[in-house]
Amino acid sequence: MEEFGLGPLWAALDCWEHDGRPLDRVLEEVRRAQGPLRGRSAPAHPALLAWTVEALERYAAARAAEQEASQSRGLPHTVPVRLGWTVRTRRMPTLDARGAGQYEHTVWGRQYASADGSVRDLWLPSLGSAKPDRAAAEKAAIAHVVLNGTPTGRRRRNTLPPDAATEPGRLPDRVRVFDFGCADGSTTRLLDWGPEETREKFAAQAAPAFHAAATGSGTRPGPSCVECKAISRCGALRRTPGLWGGSPTVQARNRRSVSAWDLRLHSECPAQYHLVRRLHLDGLVPENDGARRGRAVDTWLNTQHATRPARGCRGLAATTTAELPIGHGLDAPLAQAAVRMLEEHRSLCPLNDLAPDEQVRVQPQVTAYVPELDVVVLAVPDLIYTHRGRWIWRETKTAASALWQGRPLLRSYPQLALGVLLLAAGALGDDRQVSHMEFELLREGRGESHLERIDPGRAEVVAEAREVVAGLAQPLLEDTQYEPRTGRHCHGCQARRWCKPGSAYATDHLSGAGHRLRAGGSADARGPARA
Repeated sequence: MEEFGLGPLWAALDCWEHDGRPLDRVLEEVRRAQGPLRGRSAPAHPALLAWTVEALERYAAARAAEQEASQSRGLPHTVPVRLGWTVRTRRMPTLDARGAGQYEHTVWGRQYASADGSVRDLWLPSLGSAKPDRAAAEKAAIAHVVLNGTPTGRRRRNTLPPDAATEPGRLPDRVRVFDFGCADGSTTRLLDWGPEETREKFAAQAAPAFHAAATGSGTRPGPSCVECKAISRCGALRRTPGLWGGSPTVQARNRRSVSAWDLRLHSECPAQYHLVRRLHLDGLVPENDGARRGRAVDTWLNTQHATRPARGCRGLAATTTAELPIGHGLDAPLAQAAVRMLEEHRSLCPLNDLAPDEQVRVQPQVTAYVPELDVVVLAVPDLIYTHRGRWIWRETKTAASALWQGRPLLRSYPQLALGVLLLAAGALGDDRQVSHMEFELLREGRGESHLERIDPGRAEVVAEAREVVAGLAQPLLEDTQYEPRTGRHCHGCQARRWCKPGSAYATDHLSGAGHRLRAGGSADARGPARA
């Protein structure tokens, strides 16, 4: 299936803007598509096609409204530019420290220019709402290419560009960059600069960032490992062959990443995993009460645990609702519940009485590579810290109800199972017998929270974790169709509005609204994985 969320939209826009097809005809072709769209190599999921139709209609309306507003201010009309803008440096006689002798600066987005060349526009799509702003260095880098770029066709694979630098010719008097929200049609004008302002901002903000990227030599394993061409030579990425004993898929696939959240979503609904995790579609569905409360607690804990020197939460003054992090939309009852959960955490805080020479890392990225599957495994523990030099992995979850005794803990929380395997494989270090995992479940009732210790040094614990992860990962890696699987999760699915079965289920089961569980949900279990 198509694995680039904006791919079908780009193909449809090319048909409309560059091939001159009527918009209504293009929309109908997308609605009826059965195979790959123009220029794409794989068919799109039916929900992605529905999303593309909506996004295309919104984009056309937003462009028309912006053009009308610009012309009312005396600015010229702009038309689509087919070839991408490129700024290419002159090829140097010797290579730099990075091994490069020439650089190209490009942008990605929909390009437009006025007939007289005085105005150039770039539109950048966001999958949800339009971004209110972007980083200063990013805007300066984009404006530099929009101002100085030369329309350049694609080169054939493994061919070098010309030795000479690009010649921009007549520079526009004005460069503008817009951010467009595909989910709601919102538009933000990120910048509107002249040549002098663009040059000043590029020199002050973008050039230092480019220099840092070109001269940097460090390694930071993480999500970018999925696209990295040097992964076979990277000594910083921990290799964990046979992590869960999975089998290579019959069909050749590009390298991909797998996280506990991926496993959980796919087990609920393959379509949701594909549309939300792989394609990043965002229906702007608000989180439910439990998720917002949990995020507020998580944010507060992260802030406190990141304080240096590290300190435990037991000695802190009592937290009030006014001290909770803003931006989570908590009403008074939710805020009070969050405060009671934070009070429960005080006695369970892993940093209480921690020696000053121990290490503490808040939500670090833990990355491993399973070579026989060509899969990058990603995990973000809530906290890892050392005790007498040995790493301990802490996961903290909030819940409205008590742990259910009828289901093993590792099956209820796949992130714990994945963490056990990573610890057992030495992802945090090679001393596997001492490191362990802790699971902290916070409830608002006094004395109702729990702290469980999980030992990855026990063979039966590792065997259970391997069974859990293999049972979730193998179906995910072999899936090629991502069929919808309806259930309570449909109520909170970000892609539901474009999924016919999910929309029908949510309509027929209105009483289930608001019961969406977070990853690591609220009614889960203790079981044989305990140490």
